[in-house]
Amino acid sequence: QLIVEAKKYITEHFTNPDLSVEMVCEHLHISQAYFSTLFKKETGQNLSKFIKQYRMEKAKDMLENTNMKIVNISEACGYQNVSYFCQSFRECYGVSPQKFRNGI
Repeated sequence: QLIVEAKKYITEHFTNPDLSVEMVCEHLHISQAYFSTLFKKETGQNLSKFIKQYRMEKAKDMLENTNMKIVNISEACGYQNVSYFCQSFRECYGVSPQKFRNGI
């Protein structure tokens, strides 16, 4: 149930640049150490990676289905720094957001 609650919270707040493991745990009123262990045990990945992966999936979707500028997609996915967003996207998908959008 805590995992479901955490995932719901993340999907509702992924646009917040301050979204963090700490914020999720505060929302759930649970210790970070305990929840991080529980989340990893139940999902096989750590919570911060889940947050990043969710944001990247949303960014990919926006690149495929909108004409939004990359800087706006970056902000819409909770990244204040477009360079860091592009770096994270490249790490996740192997290409820059622009190249992804262009189908390269």
